[in-house]
Amino acid sequence: MQSRRARHTSPTLLLTSLAASVLACGSPTTAMPVDAGATTGESGSTNDGSPDTPADTRRGQIDLVLTVDWEGREMTETNLAAMVAFRTKYPSIPIVHFLNAAYFTKPGADAVAVTALIRRVLRPMDELGLHIHGWKSLFEASGVTFRSGPTFWGTTLTAADCASDCGHEVPISLYTAEELQKVMAFSVKTLEANGFGHASSFRAGGWLAGETVRTALVLEHFAYDHSSVPSPFLADELKGYPLLDAVKALWGDTTPSSQPYSLKAGGGSFTEVPDNGALADYITAPEILGVFDDAVKALRAAPETDRVVSIGFHQETAKTYLPRITVALDGIAQRAATTGDAQVSVAYVTSHGVAITK
Repeated sequence: MQSRRARHTSPTLLLTSLAASVLACGSPTTAMPVDAGATTGESGSTNDGSPDTPADTRRGQIDLVLTVDWEGREMTETNLAAMVAFRTKYPSIPIVHFLNAAYFTKPGADAVAVTALIRRVLRPMDELGLHIHGWKSLFEASGVTFRSGPTFWGTTLTAADCASDCGHEVPISLYTAEELQKVMAFSVKTLEANGFGHASSFRAGGWLAGETVRTALVLEHFAYDHSSVPSPFLADELKGYPLLDAVKALWGDTTPSSQPYSLKAGGGSFTEVPDNGALADYITAPEILGVFDDAVKALRAAPETDRVVSIGFHQETAKTYLPRITVALDGIAQRAATTGDAQVSVAYVTSHGVAITK
């Protein structure tokens, strides 16, 4: 979720030319340094991609997951251009895109134009997941009655707030599992119909994947959720707001060192991938590097086990906050290249490349 100070109030769609179409792909990509050419290999293989090396001789690695939340609010040339430049600088790094079907349900939305804008920044090795905020247009298009609050900020939206579209700050955890199942199914169908494949990974708006959200994820057969987050990273921006209390209550055990695990819900389970490096609106480049350095220490303590670090940003604030990711990635590349005899391998992966450690 965008930081409160970065929010905008009016959706804007800027028409632009269509880039090459992109297929979702979940294969991990090993890169060292960051901007070097990449090779692929499933998580659990050796660093050279060979699956046949005995387990007792395998050396672990840092699996870095780079994500972007598409909030469903707007797509401006400034932010999309920043993302295109980022993709040019780091052509080998896959990104997990949590796409939002609300772009397609905005009043007067042009599906062809929306699709073209999104595709500008996608690449063949990317993973296309799903992101849901409580947008009125999206929930009503899904056949669900919209709830106007209470919002992340403790307010209730008015008719004036919803003159065009509203609901970004309404927690989706306010809805029942059955209602959320409808919204998830509609969102997946909408994205699939516009060429973005069938999402198997998810992140909740505001990180609020409560019990009803989790149950709906199981019912809709999602394999991965990326909603857990360390609340201390959000504390400065969200101090005094109900959202921070809700995140603390929901993910109080999540820390910057938390690793993927199996989470049971609704008679099933999925892999929870902690957003342990948060999103760049809320965390600085030095803090991101601190999360990476701690992962390296953990890896050296248990060198047979991979360590996952997840970082990310928002499409809607890419121009402002992508520089933090750039500084962090360059710092990670420098660290990976200068560790000498204790060299650490860094693999850039999508959801399918992470391993459950507990």
